[in-house]
Amino acid sequence: MKKLLTLSVLVSMFVSGTALADVLPEGKKSVTVCAYFNNTASVLDEMAIFAYEYAPDGSFVSRSSLIANECLSKAYKFNTIKVYGLTAEHALETADHDPYVPEEDLEAYPTNIELEIGEILVDANSNVERIENEYTIAELDLVNKMLLVTPIQTKKYFNNETDPEITVGSVTSISGNVEEDLEDAFTDVDATNKYYTAVKYLKDEGIIGGYEDGSYKPENTINRAEFTKIIMGAVSTSEELQNCAANYTMVEDYNVSLFTDVNFEMVGGNEPVWYFDYVCMAKLNEVIQGYDDGSFKPAQDINFVEAAKIITKAMGYQMMTDTDPWYKGYVMELENHNAIPTTIAGFDHKITRGEMAEIAYRLRAEVTNLTSLTYEGLE
Repeated sequence: MKKLLTLSVLVSMFVSGTALADVLPEGKKSVTVCAYFNNTASVLDEMAIFAYEYAPDGSFVSRSSLIANECLSKAYKFNTIKVYGLTAEHALETADHDPYVPEEDLEAYPTNIELEIGEILVDANSNVERIENEYTIAELDLVNKMLLVTPIQTKKYFNNETDPEITVGSVTSISGNVEEDLEDAFTDVDATNKYYTAVKYLKDEGIIGGYEDGSYKPENTINRAEFTKIIMGAVSTSEELQNCAANYTMVEDYNVSLFTDVNFEMVGGNEPVWYFDYVCMAKLNEVIQGYDDGSFKPAQDINFVEAAKIITKAMGYQMMTDTDPWYKGYVMELENHNAIPTTIAGFDHKITRGEMAEIAYRLRAEVTNLTSLTYEGLE
C-alpha cells in the first residue's frame, strides 16, 4: 500500500486560524497547545490519517493529512479536531470529493478521542511557552472500524529552556481554554483517565461511590447487583426506593420473594442487604425479569446485552422489543443515543465499572457527540 506521505500532496495542510480575542482577560496570557502522533509506522503503511476541524455549527473547516511527528495547532476557542483513518486506496478515491463528510463514509475509521488543540489561557507570569500533546495509535480495530488512540505524554516548554517538562501517560486538557488542575474523581480516576468525565459526573450527582480506600476501580467488571443499584439509583428517588418493598407487596399477590435468590427476609435486621431496594424497584417497574429458573444472580458479572436491556428500560426508552435476537432493539437504542463505548468487544462482553459509568453518563446527561459503536459493528 502507498504510505501516508505519498498522500500529503493531495490535501492541504492546516492554515492559521483566528486567534483568541486581542484583549485577553487581565492577568492572563495565551499559550498554544498542539497535538501530534508519534511515529506509528506499521499503521501509517496501511492507513492515511486525516484531521478535520469542526465549527460549533457542525460544519468542518478543512481536511488535512496528519503526518507522524508533525504538531498541529489551531487557535479556535471551541472548535473540535477529529481524526479519521482511511485506507490508502480509499483516500485516493475521496481526495477530490468536496465536501467530504467522514461521518457519512462507511470506509472511514474514526478515532476514539478528539485531539486537544487550540490556545489556553494561563497566568500572565507563567513561563510556559508552548505545550505539545503526544498520542499514539495503539490498535487498528478492523472489526469495529476504529483507530484506537491513547495519550503518551505532555511536553511543556518554558521560556529560555530547551528541555521540556514531561508528564508521561497523560495530556493537557483544554477546558474553557483555561488551564486548570481538575479534581480527581477518585484516587485512581484523575483527569487523565478515559472515564474521568463520566465518573466525575455520576459521582457529583450522587449516583456512584467508591471503595473504602477512595478508589473506584474503573477496569474491574461489575456484577448484576452493582449495576442495577447504580442504574435504578439514577432514575429513582430516595423515597421510591425506601417504599419499594411495601409498594411491591401491594401490587403483587405474594410477598415471599422478588427472586429465588433475592427475598424479603434479606431486608430484616439493622443491616438490610445493600442492593435489595434497587432490585425491588427494577422488578416493580418491569426493568428486570430474572432468569428462567426464577433467580436474579446478583453476584454474576453482567454482560453488555444484559446491561443494554436494563439501562434502556430504566430510562423509559420506547425501543423495539420483538426482535431476533432478543437484545437487538436494546443495543440499537444505545446506538441511537451514541452510548456504546468503543471498548465494548462484543455482545457478551463483560462490562467494566468504567464502561458502565460511560454509558450511564451519556444517557443521563444526554451527551450524543462522542464516538459510539453500532449494532452491526458488534455483530
